Amino acid sequence: MSPFHFPSPRAAVALALAALFVAGGVAVPALASPAPVSACSPCDDGFVHAAAEHGLDTGVAESEATVRVHRNDSATWRVRVVPTNESALNRLAENESLARAVAGDSFGVRYGGGIDGRLLAADVRDGAFLVRYRTSGVVDEGPLGTSVLTYFRDDPGGYVYTDLGADELTVVGPEGTTVARGFGEVEGRRMTATALPDARDGPFVVFAPTGTPAPGLVGTLAVLEALAGVVARNLLAFVLVPGGVAVGGLVALRRVADPARDRDPRRLGGAVAVGGAVVVVATLVAEGGVLLGVTGNLLVGVAVGTVPLGLGVAVAVTATRRTLTVRRLLGVGVVLAAVVAAGGAPALGGDVHAALALGGALLPAVAAIGRADAVGGDGTRTVAALGVVLFAALLVLAPLTALGGTLFLLGPVLLTLAAGAFVLAAVPLYLLGGASVGADPGTSTPDRRTSA
Repeated sequence: MSPFHFPSPRAAVALALAALFVAGGVAVPALASPAPVSACSPCDDGFVHAAAEHGLDTGVAESEATVRVHRNDSATWRVRVVPTNESALNRLAENESLARAVAGDSFGVRYGGGIDGRLLAADVRDGAFLVRYRTSGVVDEGPLGTSVLTYFRDDPGGYVYTDLGADELTVVGPEGTTVARGFGEVEGRRMTATALPDARDGPFVVFAPTGTPAPGLVGTLAVLEALAGVVARNLLAFVLVPGGVAVGGLVALRRVADPARDRDPRRLGGAVAVGGAVVVVATLVAEGGVLLGVTGNLLVGVAVGTVPLGLGVAVAVTATRRTLTVRRLLGVGVVLAAVVAAGGAPALGGDVHAALALGGALLPAVAAIGRADAVGGDGTRTVAALGVVLFAALLVLAPLTALGGTLFLLGPVLLTLAAGAFVLAAVPLYLLGGASVGADPGTSTPDRRTSA
């Protein structure tokens, strides 16, 4: 390694930790979400809004829908709506053009475009408003002769389905098929549901030819094929690129930085501890109004600040410094990363906050690399171990099956910036790991290879 020396460890600490914290403040605002809509808009709010636009004040007392899937990539809907206002129903029955206008507007209005629909019929029968329309481009051909209904997936940048809309929705597959994958109650080629599953970007419904062996497995294969391109894109954007920046930065750091243990561990440890304390205090001040709750910014600031604070104190104090080893430092980083990865997805929705908290949790492992290099140990193996943990944690947090929209693409950019901030924060922690091998001024220096 080159004999390059950082002129001011204290300045490096302040700069790196401030950069990481600032990056967190810039990166963590939640990405905008598409508008929430129901799967059958003529069954609820779509009908109510369309009726109001044409002078009819009414709600929906009950509704049901039947969807017939065709092999030509389309599906035909038959919707039955019972309005709460009988006079509104009477006006629809008396005015055919009004009925068609309300029906067309009830399913035709979409948030940001989306499904291509065409009105087929609209009339009033047996005390209910009946609407028939066709949606195109909602059925794909899958492997082994399957038909995949993709209608319930969200429209990137447009809308996200939150519920069925109908009190009961029935999906009927093409002749000669059976439901291989669906939700609700399944019988033959029919699937009846009263609620939309809580699945990212909506569930798939797959129909396989009648008599297909292991239809459940065939349905799973069809979904995997449909998601292959999306998963590959998200794996590259959310895992490989930011993870590569972080690991590549650590490799470069080892080439230019000298982890020699001739630095005063008390001074460097104190400087790192002060930097961590500044981040924690700044976070508490910024989030002072929500301390009784849990926010992403609060968790990130505490994780990014508390770890350097604890490590700095541990190195500055002789008694605790003597207990540090490469394995222990690496182990602490792995445990903290596992906690963030396991809790980050459900607590923070797996967003950028969780990734930033992950970076703070892995800082002890960076100190382990510095210590390994300072004692002449296998720093390369330590980097490899840290890389495995980092990529695994990013994989857990990554929205691999998400279609996403325009703003969704900001996620990988923010993660890559966060990876760069992690490398900056790694500088003082790497030097701290090297200094942890040293002794207090005026005392003898332990042998390089006995303090790993």
